[in-house]
Amino acid sequence: MKPHNQARANAARRRQAETGEPYAAALQAVRLDRLRRLDDLTEADPSSVGRTPEDFHKLPVPEVLTELVRYHSHRIVKYLYYAMDEGRWNQDFAEWQCMTLYKLTDALEHLHLLIGTISAYLRNAGVQPTFLRRYLQVQEDRQVEGYFTPRVEEHLAGLTGQEEPADAVIWHHVGSDIANRSGWCHPERHDALEVVLHAFYGNYPDDAQAFDHLPTALEERVLALIPLVQHMNTADHDAVD
Repeated sequence: MKPHNQARANAARRRQAETGEPYAAALQAVRLDRLRRLDDLTEADPSSVGRTPEDFHKLPVPEVLTELVRYHSHRIVKYLYYAMDEGRWNQDFAEWQCMTLYKLTDALEHLHLLIGTISAYLRNAGVQPTFLRRYLQVQEDRQVEGYFTPRVEEHLAGLTGQEEPADAVIWHHVGSDIANRSGWCHPERHDALEVVLHAFYGNYPDDAQAFDHLPTALEERVLALIPLVQHMNTADHDAVD
């Protein structure tokens, strides 16, 4: 366990002994107290605590984070596909509502895990709480802390090569595989999803350079798919007319 995490754990145990509240609640309170102290220091001297966007402008985006986004986006889209498909074949309304909400909450779980893991990564990188609240579009520290669940901390530990928590479930292994682009992580599937999304949502041909930022192999696959997408869109318009 990192020194700052151990210090928070010790403080939470002391608070638990004093107040009798559950350990999880005590740890949450300790974290909130820490964020409030950091904000107080920041207001007094903004340059004294944490890192601002200026500190990151010249740094490359960590590949482990871009692959994290790709991994979870692939799962989110898969569950959204399942939810959409329920309406195509399931005529039993009771079954539809059950299965559709199952799929949508599965997608939501991946989204929360993704947001929380990125936010925890930035927290550990020293991003000021003020900016974390701004990025997450929330007003209070407790709303930021709400993203830092045990699953998020486990996932982040695997992603960054830290020790697996004693109560880990599966997300440490998944995080490690994402970092290594192996096991649970399938970059070739993520590439395929990117190709389809660019073909559907890229601003092309209005912007002739819309795909210039992509790797050459990926750009070629997108451009090869676009005529098919345009044909499908034309067929849909003809059917409506």
